[in-house]
Amino acid sequence: MIDRRNFITTTVLGVGGLAISCATKQSQPDAIETAEKPRKKKNRYDDTDLPKFLLKRLTEGPNHHFFGYYGVSPWNREESVMVGMESTFQDRLPNPGERAAVGLIDPVTGKFEEVSQTLAWNLQQGAMLHWNPLSPNDEIIYNDRVDDVMASVKLNVRTGQKDVLPRPISGVSKKGKYALSLTYGRLSRMRKVVGYADAVDPFENDPHPKEDGVFSIDLETNETKLITSIDAVYEMAISGYPALEGRHIWFNHTDINPSGTRFLFLARSRNEANKIDSAMFTVNIDGSDLKMVVPFGTEVSHFGWRNDQEIVATLKDEEGSYQHYLFTDGQSDLKVIGKDFIIDNGHCTFSANGRYLTTDRTQDESKSTSLWLYDMELNKGMLLANLPVSEYKYLHSNTRCDFHPRWNPAGNKICFDAIDPATHTRQMHLVEFVDT
Repeated sequence: MIDRRNFITTTVLGVGGLAISCATKQSQPDAIETAEKPRKKKNRYDDTDLPKFLLKRLTEGPNHHFFGYYGVSPWNREESVMVGMESTFQDRLPNPGERAAVGLIDPVTGKFEEVSQTLAWNLQQGAMLHWNPLSPNDEIIYNDRVDDVMASVKLNVRTGQKDVLPRPISGVSKKGKYALSLTYGRLSRMRKVVGYADAVDPFENDPHPKEDGVFSIDLETNETKLITSIDAVYEMAISGYPALEGRHIWFNHTDINPSGTRFLFLARSRNEANKIDSAMFTVNIDGSDLKMVVPFGTEVSHFGWRNDQEIVATLKDEEGSYQHYLFTDGQSDLKVIGKDFIIDNGHCTFSANGRYLTTDRTQDESKSTSLWLYDMELNKGMLLANLPVSEYKYLHSNTRCDFHPRWNPAGNKICFDAIDPATHTRQMHLVEFVDT
């Protein structure tokens, strides 16, 4: 059984250094200036080989526009259109019966065109919008409440044809035909910020139910089945981590590897101080070969696949500071990415080729959020954006606006959600690299 101390002390190797480069933004009408930048660390490298980029706000108010979570591309496969959400408020959680619009976004002009609405959404993750890998240019999948049941909808954005899936989605494969599903009623009960209004936990009195966990959805047949139960995770972890006894466990944040063969997820509980205590597990798409790859007690939080074997995850080192670690699925070969440069508990995601890592950072001192890029081949990185917020609640509350970066399929653009400094509305923004 893996324990926290043995797990963390394997991190003896580092990836990266201290370089920082703020690339020159080329002039354009809708380019926005970054706010005051964090103090630069000594640059050990010639940074001329880092990509130049453009930074702009894509959507505009007065309504709020956002995509939701990180690591999921809002672009369709051919990158002719993006998908996003629109709401009339951003300063509270949605109430039962309050809808948000789902729409297509012109990737050049930012124009939003409503194609549907949903009752299953939140500010952090939206409605878990995905492009259907079986129709990656024409069909989206999003969560909704249909006939008083939490479900998901496949919508052909060209024809308007809708098909209701029997469960809400929490992740969709980039290749293959499977989606994953969690019980949002349990999420709503245990961590409201990523749950849905009116969602009900069918096992609210069971700390680790056998009948709940991660479900698969066959996108061709709509067949669903439980593939990893909460009880199975509890039984795997309890002997090495007795503190789980009596705690209510829930699953969160499923993420499928690039080829669609295996996925990761977080198992979470709350400790005596009501703080979230998490572990990371990986498992085959059919539910076989379950592994605990990051144990409880590490405060593992954010993650992403670099390829089918390597995973990046944020967790705390022995000094109690968050680091971005790279490791191989099922092995304890942890390496710190960008020691003393990539810091904080950022939402981290790799470009499709695995070369570039982007992540965000919340900075209380300047009351701002920043976006960073790290080149895994050159072992150096740069600041992409640092935008201030007008109110603290957009940094640390249920209404916070994390950047939640996500790449386009080609790997030369990053979309992120941010508070527009000019209008204080929540809008989608773009970084476009001009020499990659």
